[in-house]
Amino acid sequence: MITKPKEHDTDRAGKLLLRQALESLGWVVNDVQEDYGIDTNVQVFDGKAPTGAWFHVQLKSSATSAYSSSCDFISQGLSVEHARHYAVEMRQPVLLIHADVIAKRVFWYSPQLDRDLATALRQPGAKSVTVRIPVSQELPQSAAGLLANLDKIHLALASRVLTSSSTQSFAESLQHLPDQQALYSAFQEKNDVLKLKKLVELYQQRKFDLIRPRADAILNDPDSTVEVKFWAEMQLYAVEHTKTVHAGKPQGVLPEIDLAHARRLQQLTVNGPKHLKFHALIARRAAELEILVHQNYGLYLALQQHSQANGNPMMMLGIYARRSVLTRRILTKYNQCVRLARYAAKYPNRWALGRGLTNIVKATGPYIITLHAEGNIEAADAMERSALQISKLAAWISQETADPTGVVLAIIGALTTVRSEQSPGYQWAKKEAQSLTDETIRTDALGCVERAAKRWRGESVDGDYHGNVVWQVIQNMASALGVDISNEDDPLVRGLRIAANDDSPERVLRNCEHLLVSRGATGPIARRIKRQFNLETAGSKVVHCTLHNYHWEGKELDAAYAEFRRLHCDSCPDKKPRPPEWEYSDKERLEFDAKNSQFVRRLIGTRYGFRLTREE
Repeated sequence: MITKPKEHDTDRAGKLLLRQALESLGWVVNDVQEDYGIDTNVQVFDGKAPTGAWFHVQLKSSATSAYSSSCDFISQGLSVEHARHYAVEMRQPVLLIHADVIAKRVFWYSPQLDRDLATALRQPGAKSVTVRIPVSQELPQSAAGLLANLDKIHLALASRVLTSSSTQSFAESLQHLPDQQALYSAFQEKNDVLKLKKLVELYQQRKFDLIRPRADAILNDPDSTVEVKFWAEMQLYAVEHTKTVHAGKPQGVLPEIDLAHARRLQQLTVNGPKHLKFHALIARRAAELEILVHQNYGLYLALQQHSQANGNPMMMLGIYARRSVLTRRILTKYNQCVRLARYAAKYPNRWALGRGLTNIVKATGPYIITLHAEGNIEAADAMERSALQISKLAAWISQETADPTGVVLAIIGALTTVRSEQSPGYQWAKKEAQSLTDETIRTDALGCVERAAKRWRGESVDGDYHGNVVWQVIQNMASALGVDISNEDDPLVRGLRIAANDDSPERVLRNCEHLLVSRGATGPIARRIKRQFNLETAGSKVVHCTLHNYHWEGKELDAAYAEFRRLHCDSCPDKKPRPPEWEYSDKERLEFDAKNSQFVRRLIGTRYGFRLTREE
């Protein structure tokens, strides 16, 4: 009589549990028929739409799961051969899934992130290893953590590629090529260069309105060379970039400006010369990288917001999935840029390439800072070292081609990737700035270095953005979440403006120790903002006097307080302003809320004064 092995039942039960856990999230599980050590592939969906995130699965099903005595992890044995394949050899994300078919529980584990496993695999003679799978990583409850780890796996794989490359820097491998400065000098002798110098003078004088017609005249002149038109376009870009920064426009606009500029350069150089065509290609890839980095930053901010109290769990899952895809795209695009940099190191005519390479570093800087903020130190350090190599290469090429401004741009680029005066990037930037021979340019470069250090110390720097930081954060989140906030007449945009302006009641509370601000009515727009952005300040606000039991509600805090002050505060003999140094810090807020919670709780459901809470 033929009997069915018990292991088959266990495996079948484990596969069913895996499908139930993942398909309950809307994810798609695809069985793999022939693949060494891989049982299934999983595609992550956000609702009915695929996010592009996916991972391999090796399923281990058991009817006798080995829980620890404290029941906080499960021991899972693996052959060294399989463990090495999962942890070291795989260049795509793989998760080990353990299915306890008796308790009907499913747990996940990331072998590619396990340092202890990597150490164990280096021990000679071992035939098997045992890994620990945390019970806290149970599915589907910990799906958000799984997706966060998926992002870290992509970073770990990318770090391996960066650290396995030659430690020799681009600059050290740079071969000196003769006549680079001669080529630059030949360009300087062209007649239209005088016109370009005038554009530079106007830019330094901040006479931006006078630059556009002069630059357009050069670009439209059939007798102007491609080289001259190229630099005229570069000057126009500098003007547009500077005006955008000081206009306080959304940060997402800047990468789009960079991409449009790179496309114009590509159109100008479609028929050569080759070195300018190469520069345009580098600028294009760097701009594409910068757009991806900005999207990732916006999603990072949104994730941070929804990680706070009362966040939207389903929004978090979608954000984690999108970030996993973005991480993969960012790393792929960065590797493309690195290959271009390696090629530039030996390119025969490279006098225009130094500034182009700086664009790569500028695009990478915000991503490195985000990696550090999230604790991905190994990946951040690997990319920081790589970006510094590119900065050194850009500076060397600029020195070789007598372009001191290009050296300064390389210095500024390196500073965007670090946040410490002890970092190699800062030390190199400072030393490079001190070595510049032109006194004026050296002073400007050292000023850039010092301003960077001031920012890290939290000091104010002239020329930096000093507008509503909360509104800037909202703009970044909106861009990443696909919410259009360009129309100021849109009720959603007006609601977001209110949420940003009323993020803190400090300006009102400092006027009197008896003042209190609480949330009032919440209309449909405010509820939508709460759902998408986890912001609770878009609804109306109520100003209270805790001493005399006065109240007034308004759609915006300033309007509500203005009326409240007219009715009560201006004539109040008990007004008691707070000390000038008082701040509504996080600690102060917690103490303030605890002190006044009973007062607010008594008034829930009550309306105050003239109701200004109707929303469109």
